[in-house]
Amino acid sequence: MVALLIALGIGSGLADREIGIFERAAARDIAARLTGGEKEVEVQVEPAAQWGRMFRAEITGSRFSLEGLPLFAEPNASRAGRLDRLTISLRDFRLRGLRIEELGAEIPNSRFDLGLALKEKKIRVTQSGEGTGWVKILENDLAEYIVAKFAEIKSATVKIDRDVIWVEGYGEFLVVKSDFAVIAKVASPDGRRLMLENAKIYFNWQRADPFASQALLRILNPVVDLDKDLGLAGAIDVKSIRLRGGHILASGSARIPPKPAENP
Repeated sequence: MVALLIALGIGSGLADREIGIFERAAARDIAARLTGGEKEVEVQVEPAAQWGRMFRAEITGSRFSLEGLPLFAEPNASRAGRLDRLTISLRDFRLRGLRIEELGAEIPNSRFDLGLALKEKKIRVTQSGEGTGWVKILENDLAEYIVAKFAEIKSATVKIDRDVIWVEGYGEFLVVKSDFAVIAKVASPDGRRLMLENAKIYFNWQRADPFASQALLRILNPVVDLDKDLGLAGAIDVKSIRLRGGHILASGSARIPPKPAENP
């Protein structure tokens, strides 16, 4: 980065090479927190001539597994660096067992630890701005996750289209073992949980009574809890859910949350 290069006393003729060194080192630092033999991580930065400022930092990654976000804000560190726009684009990865097709965010007006960037070529966000984020989950991946998450569900298929989710499968419940089908909408009443709502429920293709319907919904809801199930720690507040063409796309406001130990 030009500002960092000036701080290091490096001439402008070497700027591109030194920026590349910084980007590769920052990518290795992030990749070290991920698992997977085929993982790919790339960092790109666009520096500004102003001291300690970056116009843009973009983090992309794919084909990895992890148990929570790979990037947290560290508010106790220096906020000397200014980051105008942080872009995150993660694809084809597993987050606590759920395959995610895509998770992305565009976050403006953040701060980073300039000293750490100078000394160790690492990006540490210390104050996050508020931007937009989204997560995309495919129907087949959601079906696999439902079977893994809910002990009562022994098999399941999921179809998603035209604002409706259709979950069909076989379950062994407290008083009955039965094929079932759920036709429902998906909503997020609190911005963090994906819930089945306005559901029609069938057991062995007979319409379930209200008591049995509520019992099954208590098992299946929430289908996904972004914080408890996926460890997103408040990174996204869902404001819109789109069910189309075999996938769920949940989007809303986003930020880089503080490390979980520092959350209230």
